[in-house]
Formats: sequence, structure tokens, C-alpha cells
Amino acid sequence: MWEQVELKQILLITDGCSNIGGNPVHAAEVAREHGIGVNVIGIVDGGSLRSSGEREVREIAAAGGGMSRIVEMRQLAQTMHMMTRYTMQMTIQQAVNKELRAIVGSEMTDLPPDKRMEIARVIDQAGEEAELRLVLLVDVSASMNDKLPQVRDAIRDLEIGLDARKGKHQVAVMTYPSAGGVAKIVSQFCERPGLTALSSELTASGGTPTGPALEQALSLFVSGKERLYGSARSYVV
Repeated sequence: MWEQVELKQILLITDGCSNIGGNPVHAAEVAREHGIGVNVIGIVDGGSLRSSGEREVREIAAAGGGMSRIVEMRQLAQTMHMMTRYTMQMTIQQAVNKELRAIVGSEMTDLPPDKRMEIARVIDQAGEEAELRLVLLVDVSASMNDKLPQVRDAIRDLEIGLDARKGKHQVAVMTYPSAGGVAKIVSQFCERPGLTALSSELTASGGTPTGPALEQALSLFVSGKERLYGSARSYVV
């Protein structure tokens, strides 16, 4: 059953306020309308994220129906893995609640404890077996320069965690800004993009066009309306 469920997510890693192009909150809203959850990790460095940048991180995730976390560098790897796993389970739970409301007129929290535990086990299993399409969108603006070594390590850990899942996964990697453009597609969707090798290509420079970069990440999902997994059902976080 769960092999036919397709989860679509953008995981944005950034350390500061967007300062080029359109509103990233609006871009996240558009992603959600297309069934794509947007999760955001903001890296604390004592700079702009302490004020408007932190607020922007949370607003992007809220608009995209996802999660946000403000972290220190030492927490980044654990946070990336946790967020990807947890948001998949949250998506499944929302889908289960929708089905329960249609069938019995109640949600999971309204059921007896033994039934809730049974459904919780099903949700945990679903998070491991459902198919995942993930765009990893990494801010490589100039202010990220000192943080990229830790970002590379976190990407390696994410690859290990994804490979350990039972379900299929397709991962694309994008960085922004890019020379002569908004964002660079480092890797199109594939099952084994070699995240460890790709992470070595991350270099920092330029401003922070988060809104346009999110729009380009969205285009990877919707361009041509392709379906990599046939009749898979798609749920948004």
C-alpha cells in the first residue's frame, strides 16, 4: 500500500535573509499548492538570523506546510535527518486523519488508546516505505562560506539515512546563487545522486535570492508533469 504513496519535499538550508528577487514566503505557498512541503533549516551565526532572518525562516516553512528549525552548526546533521524523517511521518498522519474523517467521522486523537497505538505503528512503517522525492536546496551565498564544511558533513549523513530506508527515494540537489543565474542544478532527480561527492562542489559567493531559488526548485517537480513512479499518490506535508 505505502509503496504507492509519494511524498514531495523541498529541504532549504540557509543562514540569512533573502535580499534578491521575489518573496520566498509566496514561493513556498505556491509549492504547497502543488503538493510540495517546504522545510527550512536556519543556521544560527549570531548575525541576521537573530532577528528578521529567523522570522523569515519560520514564515517560509509555515507557508510551505512544513517545519522550521533554527540550529547551531553542530546540530545541523542531526536536524537534517530528523526533519526529513519526521515530516514524512507527519504527512502520512495527515493523510490517515483525512481517511478516518471520511470513514468514521473522527481523527486519530479521538480514537481509544489501543487504536491510536496501532495506527501510530502503521504511520511509522509508512514513513519508511513510502516513496520520497526530495529537493535539497542549499544557500551558498557569501555568508555561508565558513559553514559549508559542516553543511557537507550533514549532507553525507543525510545520504546514509536515506539509503537506510526501505522505500524508494529520488533526490535532486540545487544551490543558490549561481554564476549568471539564480540557482544551479547540481543533480537532477535520481535514486543515488552521490550526495557525498556532490557536497564537495559547494562553494560560497554572491547574494541570497531565496524566493527565485524556491521557484526553480518547484519547477523540478512540476515541469512536464512527469511521474517517476507511475500512479503513485502524492501528499503534501
